[in-house]
Amino acid sequence: MTDECFEAKQWLRRVYVIAKRVECNERLLEVLKARVNTAVARYENTGEGSDREQAQKRREDALFEYIEQEGKCERSQKLYDREARKVTRIIKRIDDDTVQEIMLLRYVDLLRWADVIKVANYSRAQVFRYHADGLAKVAQILKEVRR
Repeated sequence: MTDECFEAKQWLRRVYVIAKRVECNERLLEVLKARVNTAVARYENTGEGSDREQAQKRREDALFEYIEQEGKCERSQKLYDREARKVTRIIKRIDDDTVQEIMLLRYVDLLRWADVIKVANYSRAQVFRYHADGLAKVAQILKEVRR
């Protein structure tokens, strides 16, 4: 694999990395949601005095964390959407429909190789040949775009 193809692969792969960040942020949001619900239940079941004040503080802290994480989720989702559109635009410039399809399945739909092979209905070797061709074409397109 040439340096240009390797760089193209890394450029394409960033959508996957961002998608994983989105998933992680969403899982953390669910954890924080459960923490908010627990804090609210504790607050509602607490009697008077300092216990109630501590429960109120925990509830407020949990709500603040949840709201902060919602913002992170929203920002990471917007970043994912923007980067996926960029990658799609570059891949759509490939003149071979089959290569284009394989590249979209792998780098936009984020399918595993086994699933790409099933969907594309080609042999493993043929899919990898198309992929190598796609990387070379993406590298060339990126080179043109950066001029």
